[in-house]
Amino acid sequence: MVRLMATEALVSVGFEVTEAADGEHALALFDRQEFSLVLLDVNMEGIDGFEVCRRIRERPHGKHVPVVMLTGMDDTVSIDSAYSLGATDFVTKPLNWTLLAYRVRYALRAAATMAELEASERRLAVAQRVARLGSWIWLLDEDRCERSPLCLELWRDTQPAAQAEPFGLLARVLSPDRQHLREAMERARAGEAYQMSFRVQRSDGSVVTLFEQALPVRDEFGRVVRIEGVTQDVTERELAEQRIRFLAYHDSLTGLANRQMFREMLEHALSRSRRIGARCALLYLDLDRLKRINDSFGHTVGDQILREVARRLVGSLRSADFVGREGATTPDEVVARLGGDEFTVLLTDLSHGEDAARVARRICDEVGRPLQVDHVELSVTASVGIAIFPDNGGDPDLLLQHADMAMYAAKQRGRNTYEFFTDVMQRQAVERLSLEQDLAHALGNGEFELHFQPQVEAASGRIVSAEVLLRWTHARRGPVSPVEFIPVAEETGLIVPLGEWVVLAACRQIAEWRSSGLPLVPLAVNLSAINFRSDSLLPAIRDALASTGVPPELLHVELTESAMMNEPALALEKLMAMKAIGLKLSIDDFGTGYSSLSSLKTFPIDLLKIDRSFVRDLPDDASDASIVEAILAMSRALQLGVVAEGVETEEQRAFLAERHCGLMQGFLFSRPVPAADFIALLASPA
Repeated sequence: MVRLMATEALVSVGFEVTEAADGEHALALFDRQEFSLVLLDVNMEGIDGFEVCRRIRERPHGKHVPVVMLTGMDDTVSIDSAYSLGATDFVTKPLNWTLLAYRVRYALRAAATMAELEASERRLAVAQRVARLGSWIWLLDEDRCERSPLCLELWRDTQPAAQAEPFGLLARVLSPDRQHLREAMERARAGEAYQMSFRVQRSDGSVVTLFEQALPVRDEFGRVVRIEGVTQDVTERELAEQRIRFLAYHDSLTGLANRQMFREMLEHALSRSRRIGARCALLYLDLDRLKRINDSFGHTVGDQILREVARRLVGSLRSADFVGREGATTPDEVVARLGGDEFTVLLTDLSHGEDAARVARRICDEVGRPLQVDHVELSVTASVGIAIFPDNGGDPDLLLQHADMAMYAAKQRGRNTYEFFTDVMQRQAVERLSLEQDLAHALGNGEFELHFQPQVEAASGRIVSAEVLLRWTHARRGPVSPVEFIPVAEETGLIVPLGEWVVLAACRQIAEWRSSGLPLVPLAVNLSAINFRSDSLLPAIRDALASTGVPPELLHVELTESAMMNEPALALEKLMAMKAIGLKLSIDDFGTGYSSLSSLKTFPIDLLKIDRSFVRDLPDDASDASIVEAILAMSRALQLGVVAEGVETEEQRAFLAERHCGLMQGFLFSRPVPAADFIALLASPA
């Protein structure tokens, strides 16, 4: 009857109820079905409620289910037994059915709260373990510390005395961190919070970095009664931060200081040198020929060379020269890789500027030694520029700029050497920059014109063709030599549109002469290697011929040996395309490059131009005479035409004519002249 009435009361307020007539039946139901709460009478047939409660608690799924037991009003023994066996609550008889529903709701709500609390504690424990975070309390009145198991695990010290003693673990802290932590704890006892990192040597000998935060807690009278704190293992984070700092300030390939770190170090060194009146030298290095090695063997080999060069740079410095690399203990890092194949070295406390020259020479010698990479012996050299502080600049930017200028001067002097910065370099750099800017506008301003140098037939003296030469008349400077502006155009890339303009201007000149009925001879246009490699060259030639209506046989193309030999397969493809258009092809400055007989046989070449350096000392120089005779013999064997450049004397002409040199070109016949003067030369008798 009690069970029936309890069921009715609970169902009426919305609960779903399952009944069991005895304890065995209850346990069987409990194993088959999930329940939110169990309501047990102490007195039942068979096993009593105490035993049922005990067995429920033994089951894995019964540890946290609320169990409410029914017992008599004055049966305190039963109440005590119920709690000892795991009961959640009890309800006394006789039952108040309305109150029963409330007690059940309360038990369910309390169980849900307890479950949430336990889940939260589990999450907290997991989070603390993942974060390696332990907690502790320092009870000041008892002068005793309570540390969590995880906290003690961080210290790896299990001695009971050390665990409870507030300062007991300080012996594990490394000096000087130990004294700093002790002082912070003393201040915390006086009411000052702290947070700090310190290094600890554990009982197993390992060293870790711990981070500790502590907060004093006061009573109602303002007296500090305890200090609550947390301790965290931040070793991995500290190592990661150190690695990040290293990567931020060091070159990942070589381990040397990077541009950012070197600049900061340079500022520091210059400030110190300025303060004590010392001298510094900045060496700026650039490797020669590394690009060619990268193109030939790949960047993996190039990276190995850069690492070896970095090692040699470090080794070439005396022990007194501080070196910036991973693991260095001194902040005076003076070797850096700025990027690519550029390195810098800072030498401090120099007595004389010549000391920097000795180091630069030692670096050139060390870097220039052959090195083995993947069983291949390779060689690179270094060009070094030197700027002295304070003579060549008083701030990092200016010193770097001047050292860079000096390095380029070393390259121009022949590479594998060093140069000191001079004021002349500064003026030349300013002049060159001005020239670059003016060159960029010269084409649009119509400052370029074509001159023509005749190529004459040796036997008759008749002009049979001409070489087109570019001339620049600057609006302010006047005539600018090609020796000055052509290298600038090549370095800035302006040589590509400039070369294509020359092709178009030559075709227009031929078309103008043709429409006027003037005499015509083929014009030879000299194109640089950069033009030859450009994808726009062939379309530009086709467009120039098509737009002017000039027959292709009136346009010749002159190319240097180096332009064709850098990439022979690609060169052959382009040369064949030019021949398909109908152009005549010449090798300019023949004998100064490195073409072979096989390439001469393969390439569709029509003409060889003997370089003027072999003609200059004819006929007196026996070596030049032999070389010219060999070129002439070879050209006859290969059925190639020949033009001798730089013919300036009658003796040179006679020597070449006797050896059947077909064509000649030089001041003996005419200097390069404007179009009108060239037409006059064509019209005059030979």
